[in-house]
Amino acid sequence: MIKKKILWVVYDFVQAGGQRYVYEICKALNKKKYEIDILKVSSLGLDKNWTSEYYYQPTLDMGCRIFILPDLLSPKAVNKNRSVKEMIRPLREKLKFASTNSDKTEASTEALLLNTLFSNYDCINFSGVSVYQVSCIENGLHPDKAIIHILSFSFQDQLMYNAFDKNLYYNFVSPVTPGAIENDLKDFKHYTYSYFPLCFETIPYEVDTEINKEIFTIAIFTRLSDRKPLDPFFYALKILIEMGVNIKLEIFGAGDPEALGIGNQMRYLYIQPYVHFRGHCNDIPDTLQNNPPDLLWFQSANKEPGGYAALEIAMSGIPQVFWDFMDLGINRPIEKIFPSFTKMLDFVQFSKKLLEDSEHRKILGERQRNYVLKEYSIKDHIHILETIYDT
Repeated sequence: MIKKKILWVVYDFVQAGGQRYVYEICKALNKKKYEIDILKVSSLGLDKNWTSEYYYQPTLDMGCRIFILPDLLSPKAVNKNRSVKEMIRPLREKLKFASTNSDKTEASTEALLLNTLFSNYDCINFSGVSVYQVSCIENGLHPDKAIIHILSFSFQDQLMYNAFDKNLYYNFVSPVTPGAIENDLKDFKHYTYSYFPLCFETIPYEVDTEINKEIFTIAIFTRLSDRKPLDPFFYALKILIEMGVNIKLEIFGAGDPEALGIGNQMRYLYIQPYVHFRGHCNDIPDTLQNNPPDLLWFQSANKEPGGYAALEIAMSGIPQVFWDFMDLGINRPIEKIFPSFTKMLDFVQFSKKLLEDSEHRKILGERQRNYVLKEYSIKDHIHILETIYDT
């Protein structure tokens, strides 16, 4: 069997949701049918918010080749992955005339290299709208084999589609739910959309939630970013404190709270003694098993849990309550399993009832675990992408 050649274009390999999305897919794809390469458009270790590029070595271990775009563009740079040399050499030969011709700009050299590289593949995946913009739109490219994976909502960035020519045809794949995506893409004239859930290798694990505590703990797992605001959770915490609930909030996630102005938000609300930033969490199951919280708060959009962290947390059986950042008024079955709110008092009162009723917490946590096991297993959904690749 001749394998189809699949390329993924990514920004980095840090331990975040979009990067895990690519890793989970590449791990699940049938390696007898597909040969998978990765093009990283930035240098290794560029984002100083992360101590390592977590998925880099595991991606190599799967048998994927990784190309680093700055290395390909620089004849003097040495790619750390030796297996890519066979492709670098002919690419550089084709680029010789561009690098020696003074009329050729650096941008046109990059466009030539990317166009040449893309021609080697049957399907080219872009892990995020911004990755497509940086690698294709800014280089005047529009590969007809492109699949753009939308990994965020436009409410997080109102300008995310501004650079796109809305009259061209695009092939979109996304875990953004139908209904929500139609609103985001309303200005596009021609496109195909395929829904691919934010699925993964679902593995349940046990957490001892019967530990006696003098104080309730609520945890949040999220990357600290202005795209993932914490304001509603701070207001909810403030109300619970004023209701007399003995409580603390632990926030796990990479980023500097002071640089993002989060410290000021806490000081204005006089809640800083109750909030603790624990930094990036390398292993959610290990963290929850060693120090289990009573409840988790999380972000949702259109009632959909907002990331892999929420889905992996569900494997623990600890219940989660959601603040919905984009309510489209669409009733969906998932909202009966993952309670999602847009009214602050309803969010607070529901959280308070859960904290005061351990049996209710246990029942809700088990329902959430069972739902994720049924609906988010990648082995049950990878056929969606394989069908796209094959056709």
